[in-house]
Amino acid sequence: MSRDFFVADFEFTQYTKRMGRPRGFFSEIIEIGAVKIDGNSLAVTGKIQNFVHPHFYPKQAKEGMDFCMITEKDMESAIEFGEMLEQIKALYVPGQTYFVAWGDEDYKVVAEGCRRHKLENPVLPEDYLDLAAAYKLLKGDTYTTGLKKATEEQNVDTGGLWHTAYDDAANTGKLLVKLLADGWKPEAYWDEAAELHK
Repeated sequence: MSRDFFVADFEFTQYTKRMGRPRGFFSEIIEIGAVKIDGNSLAVTGKIQNFVHPHFYPKQAKEGMDFCMITEKDMESAIEFGEMLEQIKALYVPGQTYFVAWGDEDYKVVAEGCRRHKLENPVLPEDYLDLAAAYKLLKGDTYTTGLKKATEEQNVDTGGLWHTAYDDAANTGKLLVKLLADGWKPEAYWDEAAELHK
């Protein structure tokens, strides 16, 4: 039986100015988008689309919200960080589901959020599949391709708005399905990555 795929994208706060960084600042998730893809049929069998309350640095959250086109009204329906983890756990089964994202930042932001909130991280690092790194290896490139360009290269029919969590997750999922349908296997990425690190 093939593993299922939980494809996620998080929008989160960042501090980009040269001065005035708040003490202890870390990036907080303000939006989650995710799709679950059946490993056999490659059909979407579940999804998550929610805004998430930031707790530690509200001023920086406002800047992140503006970039991600998230309004104060959107935040009225936001869930708590712990609720977001419960939603993830409902679709992602450790050791049986690949946790897929474009790049390595998504795992880092969940892990750090769990540490700061003093909650257990439900995502196993060994389940984490960085599809951007896998695509880089697949192409034999020396640089990492952006998600939009990768979907264009693979003729993936994308939808929605770029830099919104659910649409980015859904488009990453569509790219993943295309690669899998063309014969790519996640195991190939780990095998190649292991060879490179020898």
